[in-house]
Parts: sequence; structure tokens; C-alpha cells
Amino acid sequence: MTDTPFLSIVVTGRNDDYGGQFARRFIRALTFNIEQLANQNLSAEILLVEWSPVPGRRLLAEEVLTFLPPWCHKWFTSFIVDSRYQEALSLNPNLGYLEYIAKNVGIRRAKGHLILATNTDILFSSALISKMSAGQLIDGRVYRANRIDLKLGIDESRLHNDLLDNPNNHVPRTPIKPPLYAGAAGDFILLDRETLKRLRGFNEVYRMARFGVDHNFLIKARSSGIPIEDIEAPVYHISHTTSFQVAKHIATPKQAERLWGSKWHNHNVIYDNPEEWGLGNAPVTRIGERIWQIDFDWISVAPLTDLRRIVLADVPELNC
Repeated sequence: MTDTPFLSIVVTGRNDDYGGQFARRFIRALTFNIEQLANQNLSAEILLVEWSPVPGRRLLAEEVLTFLPPWCHKWFTSFIVDSRYQEALSLNPNLGYLEYIAKNVGIRRAKGHLILATNTDILFSSALISKMSAGQLIDGRVYRANRIDLKLGIDESRLHNDLLDNPNNHVPRTPIKPPLYAGAAGDFILLDRETLKRLRGFNEVYRMARFGVDHNFLIKARSSGIPIEDIEAPVYHISHTTSFQVAKHIATPKQAERLWGSKWHNHNVIYDNPEEWGLGNAPVTRIGERIWQIDFDWISVAPLTDLRRIVLADVPELNC
């Protein structure tokens, strides 16, 4: 590992068995992706933000370090975020997880030249690895990737490129298209560190929902004059029973509120996060091998409302 890796991969999760056998699914995807990157000699770091861990259960970070092959440990760092931040920051008492503030914690602390905000059940295609290793990605723009959903029940215990690339294992999905290249944006948002930190990450002003915050980031980027492009290589998604595409048809209103939060119809509002976004001034303590604790401090809790930081986007064709 170099001091400045080529790529920082930011994900979030906790050991709550989300979607069934969550830790196992994450570790398999993580191992597969690390092997893909290593085969192309791409240096990377994996930043897991464990948001509001479940009391009485082993940390997800400890599960990962137990079952991840030892040679992969040098790629991995975890930040454990004190549960009190969830209660103090959320504006929706029914929403159980502030996913994008969690991702901001990792983004703020990432060291890579490129930063990829993604999810724990996303697999990199061989075509994507080739695109990233070709040295042709341009700073100052957002790269998006089409997400291909794998059929529910596919044998994920033996992941390989032939299995992923086989159309018979895919669920049809509408491809992303300009100008925003939206659609499952939270699964793949890639850009250089300086541009992402200039944008100050995902929206921390609106804290009522998880759904739509990724789309809202694309609005923020485009309204800031940053081009958005299709990287022209897919990622694959391991389907599970609580993924939005599956669960939205069967979840009760109460379950949906807890999983994704309130419906948010106006994604065309942009935001200006505070200077210390991503819990930037929160105290940090090392608690284990490659594991750090983000300790609670009220100084890191943003105001409940700050309407001066919400403005209407002045961008044509936002509804395309």
C-alpha cells in the first residue's frame, strides 16, 4: 500500500443481518472486489463506516477481519460511529439509519486520489476494473455506472466473472441516461477526492430519508458545473429480500419508513453542508486492529434546521 492509494472505496453497514446473512454477503463481495483490483495492481483502501452498531452484537468490522483473507487486511479500515449520533442528527424518528451521513464520515477521511461511494453488495465487473486501470479517468467530473441486478437466489458462494457477465443471471433494468445518469446512484458514484471534498459530500441538511439522497448529490454536482458521465462499464448487485427493488413491493408503510425514510419528491433542491461535514470535528479513538471509534460530542451535531443552506438549483433539464 502506498500512502496515497489510487482508489478509496467507502461503504457503510453494521452487523444487523440486513437482507439476511449480511456479513457473509459483504465479505464475499469485498474479497471478490479486492482480488479484482489486486490482479490489475491497483492500490486501494476500503473504508467501512459502521453506523450506530447493534448493542450486544459483535462489530461488523471484527467479523470482516476474522473472515477476510489475511493478505487483504492491509486494504481495510473501519470507523465505528457512536449510536448517539443517529438519535441526535435524525429529523425522522422512524428512520433507522442515516446512510449518507455515514458515507460522508468515510469520504472525509479517505486518502485515495479517486473516491468511490458504493454499497456492500456491489461487485465490480472486469470491464470496470479495466476502465479504472486504463489511466483515462478525468478529474473534476462524476462517473456513474449501470447497475445490473443479479437474480435472487444466485449462487454467490462461487463468484467469478463468467457468472456475473452471463445475461441469463440478470434482471432487466432501465439503463442510466443523460444528463444526470441517475438510477441506483448510491451504488456507484466515483470522482476525484478534491472535487468530492469541494462539494462536501452528500446532503446533511435534509435528514428525513435515505432514498433520493444519492440522486440529490447528482443535482448538487451538476448545478456546481461538474460534468456527469457514464463510465461505460457495469457493476453487479447481489439481490436480497430487503433491497429496494424487491422490498418496495412487499414492505408495510412502517417497514418502508424505517428502511428508507419519508418520501422525498423534490430532489431538485441543492444544499450547502457545514464546513465540518462528515463529523469532521468529532473525537476519534483507536479501539482495535484497523478499527477506529468516532466518539460522541455535541459539538459535531449540526443544527436541526438551517434553511440558509438549502437553495433551489438553477440547472436546465433536471427532470430528464
